[in-house]
Amino acid sequence: MRRSKSENHLDVAGLLAHGSLRGTTPLYLTPSSAAIDGVVLVSQLDAIQRVRPNTVIVLSAEMGSGGWLVSAALRHAWERKASAVVVAGSTYSSAVIGLAERLGITLLAAEGDTSGIALALAAEIGAALSVVDAELARFARAVAKDTTLGAVLNTISRELDGIEILLEYDGVSLASAGTPTREAAEIITVDVRGSNSSIPSRLTARVPRSGVHNLQLVRSILEVATPSVNAAWLLGDVLDTARAVPTAALVGLNHDPGSSWTTFVERHRHLLFQLGWRGEEQYVAVWIRRASLEAHRPELTAVLRLLWRKVTVRSPLAEVHGGWLALVPVGYQEAADQLEARIRVRLGKSLEELGLGAGLSRWREEPAALPNIVRESRLAAESALSTGPGTVAGFANLDVAAAATFVDEDSVLLVAELTLPLLMASPDRDLVIAAAGAFLDHHGSVSLAASSLDLHRNTLQTRLNRARELGVPLDVPAKLLSVHLILSTLRRSIHNKTSSANPG
Repeated sequence: MRRSKSENHLDVAGLLAHGSLRGTTPLYLTPSSAAIDGVVLVSQLDAIQRVRPNTVIVLSAEMGSGGWLVSAALRHAWERKASAVVVAGSTYSSAVIGLAERLGITLLAAEGDTSGIALALAAEIGAALSVVDAELARFARAVAKDTTLGAVLNTISRELDGIEILLEYDGVSLASAGTPTREAAEIITVDVRGSNSSIPSRLTARVPRSGVHNLQLVRSILEVATPSVNAAWLLGDVLDTARAVPTAALVGLNHDPGSSWTTFVERHRHLLFQLGWRGEEQYVAVWIRRASLEAHRPELTAVLRLLWRKVTVRSPLAEVHGGWLALVPVGYQEAADQLEARIRVRLGKSLEELGLGAGLSRWREEPAALPNIVRESRLAAESALSTGPGTVAGFANLDVAAAATFVDEDSVLLVAELTLPLLMASPDRDLVIAAAGAFLDHHGSVSLAASSLDLHRNTLQTRLNRARELGVPLDVPAKLLSVHLILSTLRRSIHNKTSSANPG
């Protein structure tokens, strides 16, 4: 809505050429023509301190035709970002004109009574405002037809000649439209959820200072658009919540981590069909969580769902106990790598500002049981937060090292189940776990470990080789701490089960 030469946008140059300021004499004109949103006739100096920006300040005849009053008025007008100052008379000292030039504020002189200038300008502004009201009504009808946030923001931007419009939450940009400006800009913001809401969200326009936009008109456009923003946001949140139900429901289904996807499907076939899960497909699970597990604000879910659209619109983000979960269909390893990179680039900074971290499950050539990859993503997210908010971690890169992140036994056991599946499924796993654990207890000494277990050295060596065959990384120094933790936890678990089975 940048209409510098039409009746609904007033500026100093236009009114000097063909408006109510034609009868004034320019004593100093700024290089750029200032917009005019209002006019005030001033007879007391302190009244200038209450005027709004983009106002023409007309000094009454009582204010004098020069001297310290005019100089003081110029300084106050500059502080209030006035469009121009109009004074009576035609003779001024060079000092007053020089001050206007140094301050960068337009100074005009009027012959006769300055109140006539003020009245004529007020009438012109009133006529322009009536046109603006009609324009705002037209815009309100147009933006009310939009049903998505993207469409609403695009309509606002088009109305304002393509300037950048952003929807922000607590400093995080959720959605935008228009062309970002590289030059200095005026920032116009309005709240979009009302004074009674706890959501610190804003609608922001970045207006280039080199343009001739009416800043008050820009603010009015944003205010008129806020109901449509709210409606589109609410509708989008409702639809996203509905789409996320199958994902959220999946988390609540019982599943043995060691069993296959086929077994899981057989057990829950009817429910999975009702929820929309069809057949076997390769997925990567993405879990987003915060450092603490206290209940999060409901609006944070809406914010994350908006941000998640920057990653994918096909896979909904579900709010689950302990965080947020999405299951993304991924057909090959390169696509899984691209998904992790996309989350890191497009969401990393926002997650950091919101105090969140994200974890991704491993990609497998064969479809994996969905509950298993959900567990992997949750553990990866917990591990990511140990590095700091904003971290995005893939479980494939953590492997057994993820165990070092956790202090609770259940999480360490889960890492063992997910990262050492051959060991956990082996019928001789208890013997192998005891042998490998003793080997690490004695800092890699086969003799001391064999003695502690009352085994022959060769027998222990055979069991250690068996551990290596089952995927236990006994020869990778960087992983030994985590492996030792896992084996120690497994030995305690075995001991507790044995004790429970044989209480006598």
